[in-house]
Amino acid sequence: RTVSSNAKSMALTLYAYAGDFRAFKAEIAANYVGVSLNRPSFVQGTDDVAAEFAAKNPLGKVPLLETSEGVIFESNAIARYIAGLRRDSELLGASYFESGLVDSWLDFCSNEVELPAVMWVYPVLGLSDYEEDSFKAAKNDLFASLKVLEKHLLA
Repeated sequence: RTVSSNAKSMALTLYAYAGDFRAFKAEIAANYVGVSLNRPSFVQGTDDVAAEFAAKNPLGKVPLLETSEGVIFESNAIARYIAGLRRDSELLGASYFESGLVDSWLDFCSNEVELPAVMWVYPVLGLSDYEEDSFKAAKNDLFASLKVLEKHLLA
């Protein structure tokens, strides 16, 4: 299993902050399919408000993948695009049904793991206000979601 010469030679640039957990999806998919991602330094509050970046993405959000055909935004869409560069990897599933399962779990992680994790961790990091009820609910929601994920992985 090798990467097609077309996919291998594609210029892919991933814009994201250092340590951006949403960018990890793209990096993992790229590693599995054997493509390289250019990762320029990207500084929050500077690069995301620059006119050059705004021309690529008027929302000013990362991650953002720049390809030879244009840009793709949103972490799940970027991961799917990269995974699809090498169909034989089966990262998108080996059938239409399996592709639906992949999408189900990507959405589950975005909504049921990432969201409560952010709501639980950001106040600790000083990135959002601490509200006790929301903080406790986010922790409980995250743990409940992780139990669902663990049960699935052990099945």
